[in-house]
Amino acid sequence: MINIPLQQYRQLLAQYLKPQQSHVALFAGLLFASIGLQLLNPQVIRYFLDTAASGGAQSALLLAALLYIGFSLAQRGLALWADYIAQNVGWRATNGLRHDLALHCLRLDMPFHKTHTPGELIERIDGDVTALANFFSQFSLHVLGNAVLVIGILALLFREDWRVGLGLALYTVFLLISLVAVGRLTVARWAAARH
Repeated sequence: MINIPLQQYRQLLAQYLKPQQSHVALFAGLLFASIGLQLLNPQVIRYFLDTAASGGAQSALLLAALLYIGFSLAQRGLALWADYIAQNVGWRATNGLRHDLALHCLRLDMPFHKTHTPGELIERIDGDVTALANFFSQFSLHVLGNAVLVIGILALLFREDWRVGLGLALYTVFLLISLVAVGRLTVARWAAARH
């Protein structure tokens, strides 16, 4: 398997995302707002339960219920909007990459075109780039978003009780190490299947 330095990945990503800086910034803002609402909603439930247990006013319970519903709807709306922006950015960026790859292939000499069929070139240009687009859009939405969410949850748990926060932080580190180990085992097989 070819070992490509991380710097080349950053340069490639920057080259195709730089023209869409405003959309990337909007995506980041939507993602963080959605995660913030996910972290805020359990606090509203906590307030509701504490108020109900202490025999609080009916109006306070109604306000908490309305806040919970409103935050839930807003969070889903923001998450959907962030998903739309991520997909849009991913397709625009990868269309630029497809264009550059197709242009590169067209400029190659005739012996290259005699050894590679048009279908193979289309599969490599379109299929691989589509897989890359799906990876980056899913990566940004799920992996990065969930990483920020886990950090927020751990921060809230540390605020409640440092022992609970520490226990779950250690558990999170153990799971992360396990996932990286499993990922290393599967990457080689995936790369072999693509070649």
